[in-house]
Amino acid sequence: MNLMTYIDTINYYTNLITQTINQSFLNKHLDEPEVEVHKLITLHELVQDKPNYQELVQTTMLVQIALNTHDKITSDFKEENIRKQQLTVLAGDYYSGIYYHLLANHNNLPFIRLLADGINEMTQAKMAFYYSNFSDLDSFLVDYKEIESKLIEKVADFVHKTEQLPYITTWLMAKRLEFELIKLRNNKRTFLHKLIIENVQSIQNNVQLEKKIRQQLMKFNQDLDEIITDNKKTIAIPKDLDLFNYDTLQKKWNMVLEEGLSQ
Repeated sequence: MNLMTYIDTINYYTNLITQTINQSFLNKHLDEPEVEVHKLITLHELVQDKPNYQELVQTTMLVQIALNTHDKITSDFKEENIRKQQLTVLAGDYYSGIYYHLLANHNNLPFIRLLADGINEMTQAKMAFYYSNFSDLDSFLVDYKEIESKLIEKVADFVHKTEQLPYITTWLMAKRLEFELIKLRNNKRTFLHKLIIENVQSIQNNVQLEKKIRQQLMKFNQDLDEIITDNKKTIAIPKDLDLFNYDTLQKKWNMVLEEGLSQ
């Protein structure tokens, strides 16, 4: 599958999800929820050989969006923020309700139970993780990886493809770090940036954050190379699939850096 085919797949599911969660009042007052395309592609690759694969991808992504929406609730209870906080809670609950409705209509109770287990396990992991302190980014990402890939792991178990998880979970983290670097470079603070700076003792500013994320991205890519070398089976998702146009941007950043050093 080439990049354009992946892009077509992303566009198809994104449109499907957007239409499903469209709610004019929430749309007016809140930002459109972000669809994590690296997880979307991973889910599609895992379940595409199943008769109801579109339903499995759509509902799992709805759960992920609901959980991500609830993560946006902060402890900032200034009067001007209360309404937005309330709407954010409402939006997360709304997205969750849609996923239950869709699965119930298809009488897919086993998948409802599986995702419910995933939600419960992820919530418990988050409660411990978000209030922990870490000495370095490496130990932080070891725990974050569990949260990042929890629902994917449940789906892999559901379709009996857990042997792919070592590669998939590492690939997901590499793509997450590419995404975070791009946002950081564009001066757009994400939830993960905020979490790292608040919880990792060795990172106090964006310069340190970028340096450490780059180091960890190199490490995850090295891990992927080792898994590919050791794995005799076909890898479902290409290691270098450039979902976020990271490679092009990286070359551009390097050129700017080289020009600056030569002056």
